[in-house]
Amino acid sequence: MKVLLVDDYRTSTDSLANVACSMGHAVTRAYTGLDALVAASGEGAFELILLDIGLPDINGHELCMRLRASEKYASRRIFSLTADEDVGERFDMSCFDGQLLKPLSLEEFESLLAG
Repeated sequence: MKVLLVDDYRTSTDSLANVACSMGHAVTRAYTGLDALVAASGEGAFELILLDIGLPDINGHELCMRLRASEKYASRRIFSLTADEDVGERFDMSCFDGQLLKPLSLEEFESLLAG
């Protein structure tokens, strides 16, 4: 599966990428919203995207809305990733397929990757 991991906290992103790669997935990392948009505009489409809400340039909610506006990502699996349990009070999270809380457990991440 092609996976896009978007988080400005590089250690977390790299750790999740290592787990996904060890499970045989093709992983692209992005540390900013702009990097994610560039990666998403490339050839093919990611089948799973995890978006940190608190990115330094474009928040994850806005990024999700931009991705959903394209036919390419209108029906792909996109999950928010945040340490903020109250994120739903600030954003309409309906554009996401689900919300994941940091720190993300290894079991939860592996289950998500397994489909």
